[in-house]
Amino acid sequence: MEQVVEAHEELYGPSFECPEDMVCLTHEEWFDFVNEYEIDLTDEWAEMPQAEISDAQAVADFTWQVLFLSPWELAYIALPMSVLAFYGLSIYAIFKWLQKKFS
Repeated sequence: MEQVVEAHEELYGPSFECPEDMVCLTHEEWFDFVNEYEIDLTDEWAEMPQAEISDAQAVADFTWQVLFLSPWELAYIALPMSVLAFYGLSIYAIFKWLQKKFS
């Protein structure tokens, strides 16, 4: 605090008085004011209703997340998906083969 007072005295002199049309605060008063205002602002933001994410926004977010996956993450997803696709297509091929055989 002494450094603030010394810097203030260097800029404005030791006999600086606050003009009538201005509000002058000490460092502690300013800190208290800003701290209290930020707390009130945070409380107001917490009380505000949050908008729900639309389907289009959810699809866009998912697309951006998939586009920016690393190669290892892509491989981690692609391997199980490939296995599931192989199983699904095998079942479909067997079904079509049986359908063709008995028709």
